[in-house]
Amino acid sequence: MSIWWLAAIPSIAVLLGIQFFLYHTLVDREIKRCHYGRAVKMIDGLLGWSSSDVVRLQKAGALFYWGRAQEAEVILRELVQLSRSRADRLIAFERLGLVLLALGRYPEAKRSFEAAAALRPTRSVAFSGLSELRLREGLLPGQALADAEKALNKHRSELSERFSSEGLTSIRGNQAWALALLGHAAESEQAIELGAREIDSKHKPELAGFHWRAGMAMLAIEKASAAADHFRRASELDPEGYYGGLATQQLRQHSLDIGPPRDSSLSGA
Repeated sequence: MSIWWLAAIPSIAVLLGIQFFLYHTLVDREIKRCHYGRAVKMIDGLLGWSSSDVVRLQKAGALFYWGRAQEAEVILRELVQLSRSRADRLIAFERLGLVLLALGRYPEAKRSFEAAAALRPTRSVAFSGLSELRLREGLLPGQALADAEKALNKHRSELSERFSSEGLTSIRGNQAWALALLGHAAESEQAIELGAREIDSKHKPELAGFHWRAGMAMLAIEKASAAADHFRRASELDPEGYYGGLATQQLRQHSLDIGPPRDSSLSGA
């Protein structure tokens, strides 16, 4: 009996591994659909038995997109301090930077992005984050553009990112925003057009983030109608999420709620 049990252990481990992968994939799908509450419920339920860093990173990501940055920060702070995996600690620093941006704590966000860049300088995420940091501060748009273009080059050359469109939403959006602040209207609109073609339309939270950034770019070049189109699209894509909320704020702040988007080619639909 004991020999049979020992022989069965590898098969049990494989089955558990397959089950974990399937649940993780299902949760990822719910996040991409902006079903954040459902994703968190699945993590706490189906994956509640697992305390792995991967599951905790996934939960922090869902909470961030949901607009619950303070809860995400708690998880990510623990991971950057306690995770034994260099790769997981790297992702935790990257996501912590985004969370701190959302909370308006820019000096801390800068340190987090710099820590991520030090761990793996070939990845794009930290440099895209630094670009957005400067844009939100309203300072050094030239440096913001340089960081966005550095992120774009790294995304194209880093093997783990080269064949994925994930991350391009923030990079192209930040590039367009920086170009607009520098007065390069045509180049800004070109960056938006390129981004609309490159990004993953199935990842609705990131797509909403792209449209929010594109809207900020259009505001900078005083194209209120185009800005409204992007903000409305972001709000429609992610009505209960962080980026949709940012877009809705802009619509109200600038009284831009003037009708549905005119050009569906930029909507990601």
